[in-house]
Amino acid sequence: MLKFGLIAGGAALLGPGAVREVLALSCHNSMVANSCGAANEQYPTSPLIGGKIVLVGTVSQVSRKPGDFTAFTDLLPIPRALPAATTPFGDPRTGGVQDSDGQVHQVGVNDPTVTSYPGWISTPMFYKIQLKVAQHRFTSKQAVPIDALGNIVRAPGQNTIGLKFLPTSTIWGFNGQFPGPMINAEYGRPCLVRFENKLNIDNGLSSQNFGAPDRAFLTHLHNAHTAPESDGNPNHKPCPYGPGQWVDNLYLNWTPDGDDREKQSFFWFHDHRMDHTGANVYKGLVGLYPIYDPVKDFGDERFGLRLPGKRINNSDGTFNVNYDIPLAFYDCRLDDGVTRHQDFHNGCQETHPEWWGKTYFKHFPDKGFVGDVFTVNGKACPVLYVKRRKYRFRMLDASIARQYEFKLMQGTVAAAPGQQGQYNFVGSNGLNTSGEQVMRFRQIATDGGLLPFPIDRDSIELWPANRREVIVDFRYYQDGISPTKGGDVIYLANIAEMPDGRKRTLPGDVDFNPNYCVPVLKIVIDGNDAPPDDYSLMPDLNEPLRELPPLPDLRNLPTRVFEFAKAAVGGELNWTINGRPFDPARDEADPLGNNPIRKGRPELWTYINSGGGWTHPIHHHEEEHRIISRNGQPAQGEDVARADVVNLQGGESVTLYRNFRTFTGKYVAHCHNLSHEDHAMMFGWEIKP
Repeated sequence: MLKFGLIAGGAALLGPGAVREVLALSCHNSMVANSCGAANEQYPTSPLIGGKIVLVGTVSQVSRKPGDFTAFTDLLPIPRALPAATTPFGDPRTGGVQDSDGQVHQVGVNDPTVTSYPGWISTPMFYKIQLKVAQHRFTSKQAVPIDALGNIVRAPGQNTIGLKFLPTSTIWGFNGQFPGPMINAEYGRPCLVRFENKLNIDNGLSSQNFGAPDRAFLTHLHNAHTAPESDGNPNHKPCPYGPGQWVDNLYLNWTPDGDDREKQSFFWFHDHRMDHTGANVYKGLVGLYPIYDPVKDFGDERFGLRLPGKRINNSDGTFNVNYDIPLAFYDCRLDDGVTRHQDFHNGCQETHPEWWGKTYFKHFPDKGFVGDVFTVNGKACPVLYVKRRKYRFRMLDASIARQYEFKLMQGTVAAAPGQQGQYNFVGSNGLNTSGEQVMRFRQIATDGGLLPFPIDRDSIELWPANRREVIVDFRYYQDGISPTKGGDVIYLANIAEMPDGRKRTLPGDVDFNPNYCVPVLKIVIDGNDAPPDDYSLMPDLNEPLRELPPLPDLRNLPTRVFEFAKAAVGGELNWTINGRPFDPARDEADPLGNNPIRKGRPELWTYINSGGGWTHPIHHHEEEHRIISRNGQPAQGEDVARADVVNLQGGESVTLYRNFRTFTGKYVAHCHNLSHEDHAMMFGWEIKP
């Protein structure tokens, strides 16, 4: 194994095969290299899901005819609330035992910091979640094996051309499911969640060749205001939780300073094991955590802001909310059985015909891993039946690197010739068209919760880890006059083409395709009558949703600058911040040698994308931010709201306001293109008293 050391305060990069060895840690190394040399950048073409075959001659001439397909029939899975544990467990008090390593909670449910919060309930909700090896089926439909040009080929082991049911893929899932369980939380009532590692129990399933080699995990509740011991970050916990270990993460569901203006609305939790976050997330370690506000937004459309949602309380203290639907978007590739597996960690030029149709992953794509099959809530080409009423959709980009832009469209959908495993809108001549937009979104929230005011959108853009919440009124089309009717079909379609993990194509790029438009979710109007129980209101554009707290005088705040760049040489450490790869053994509490980060003292941070055509969604833990300026211009539009991901186009510079309240300890910030994060684009910092 190649090693690197710290020299003159920096890292020595040892060429394209260099791998990381974690220094001065009691746990074993996080990276283990093979001896096959540099990785290649070849990827399989996933089979066309739901395709049909039209024979036109010899095997080499077999093609498929536009319009012949049977996709979009699997029902969209709609997550339901995880039941609470039947008996309490653990010790959520300050100083109570927090994990199998004997850590303790910094701020507990009886701490004076939180008990003064209006309506505070000190008895938490208790949940148990096990990390399990399991099976997942992305579709019940048959598939057509195709090559990169869309030509139909034989699947491994088949003697003839034909449809084939896809095998199940092996996942590592929270409670053995993907997406994992959903916890519906409320401000003012904490949750104690025990995560137990059972990934050593295979049940005869092959986990293939990706995922953390030690099957260890860290669970991060993304954007929650959480103490470091419950934050699941590798700066606080460089040695993650291995098989047989457990952790009680305490989610206080409490805003900094108890300020109602800082309430949020949609978290998600995912693995954050150092150097293998992407592989573990791609393998299925994703869960959902909507959080409701008992004052303005508590899932009952008869009260408060009257946003769509019909709350149903359960006997165990949990609740479900109908017409309030999370949509988790995730792209994957399925093995074609002939593409070679070569990566620093995943394979040595061998092929795996026995893995045909199962998920395929490369740990080390230089740009970032992107798939060619789009899924929603774990299903490819699903269908959602909706009433003629208003719905709330909570949209999450749970992909490794892919950026999306969604529109609500109509048109003829088919598998157009040459299309790689996806569907397009097509014209009568069989050529791709862009479809027709027929509805708009009313956006009500971003990563940081409800917007100050709603925004009307023709489309919704999502980068990795972004959340956007919208209301769609399925009673009328976008003119507000033409009514929908039973059986009408609308597609949620992605118009952002992203050939690799570098960035999506944009107008002006040489490879931009204005007709790229891939339907990912079919929505069918169910019935002609609007249901009588729709008490929700569409918020007016000038109606306040969530007031922003005032900012202090910014002129004398401490400032820090962080440049996100690609290293001059490759290897495992080829993505850097301020010229350095992340290393939890090095004290990075004070990244630039300025004043230490102090609890309760706000700062201004400037993020710079050094360019090169790369985009970076930058996420930092502990508290969300407020953007002050982008490229020297004051924040506008979505940028004025609170958020936890800063989307950086190539060459952009963004200055943001940050604060550090309630807790002390170590946290991280990193690129949420998880291929970049896993190759060291992360820095650690520490809040000191």
